[in-house]
Amino acid sequence: MADQVERKASSNTVMGFLLGAALVGLGVLGYLYYERSHREVVRIDVPGFSGSISKDKGVDITVDPNK
Repeated sequence: MADQVERKASSNTVMGFLLGAALVGLGVLGYLYYERSHREVVRIDVPGFSGSISKDKGVDITVDPNK
């Protein structure tokens, strides 16, 4: 009888650890997705000009002198 109690306690501990690891993993993936999707606002790619406009860097445009 006491053996069954120890098995339940150890399986609950393992399940708790796995659930916690899964939640942390989902949190990290969510953070990375949010950072990647909200970093770049506009990408500029027209003949003679290229660059981007983003929230964190502002305006970053380069002009090709050959065009």
